[in-house]
Amino acid sequence: MSFSINTNVASMNANLHSNSTNSGINKGLSALASGSKLNSASDNTSGLGIADKLSSYVSGLGQAIMNANESVGMLQVADGALQGYSDNLDKVRVLTLKASNGTMGSDDRAIIQKEIDGLLKSSDDIAKSTKYNGMKLLDGTGGSFGNGMFVTQTGADGGATQSVTIGDTQVSSLVGKIDVTTQAAALGAMDTIESAMSKIGDIRSTLGASQNQLESTIRNISVTHINLASAESQMRDVDFAAESATFSRQNIMNQIGSFAQSQANAGASNVVGLLQ
Repeated sequence: MSFSINTNVASMNANLHSNSTNSGINKGLSALASGSKLNSASDNTSGLGIADKLSSYVSGLGQAIMNANESVGMLQVADGALQGYSDNLDKVRVLTLKASNGTMGSDDRAIIQKEIDGLLKSSDDIAKSTKYNGMKLLDGTGGSFGNGMFVTQTGADGGATQSVTIGDTQVSSLVGKIDVTTQAAALGAMDTIESAMSKIGDIRSTLGASQNQLESTIRNISVTHINLASAESQMRDVDFAAESATFSRQNIMNQIGSFAQSQANAGASNVVGLLQ
């Protein structure tokens, strides 16, 4: 066994392993503190890139689900208003049939006319005042709804996958003036009322079909959203049990390394004994 002072190889080796262990301890502390095993590109270069891309897709799909749910809410508001409009038209139809009865006098028809005028005014108010987030839905001036409502999603490949469009919806001018002051006028008004009720039914059918389509899309996107989030979790989230075990082992190795380095340094100090 030789003794030297200038070069302490044992101490150098102990220091090298201690530095490596300290680096592992710092990395483990970072992972345990953040809950992520991908805190820097050096942790897993390719894995971080894939995880970041998955995170972008997950965020996009989450927003797409929110967009679709908001659109469903808008359709429900429109359909609820159309239900009220349809109920009013049904009452107008019954009153018009009543006024078309030959036993009715002019005074009776005048009373019925006032009631019909009130119902039509109420229907017109429904059409003009129904809004969602400040956007009118049923008077043909509803911006994106009146000119076509669009919902887009970001697919797993990052591209837009689907859109739902609803055409122009205007119900404020479906009926116009209904005159039941004479039997002939009341009979003639029936066609106008029937036509308006048919159009309302068609609009509600369109809204219902669009709502069903949106809800189906939400379910499909939700499945993809969950699967992508799970894939990202597998790549990014730290396994606390495994990381804690590794951290404990590295802590012990760090203590052993410190002891080994002190022993190597002590060996070099023995040279001093030869000079006494």
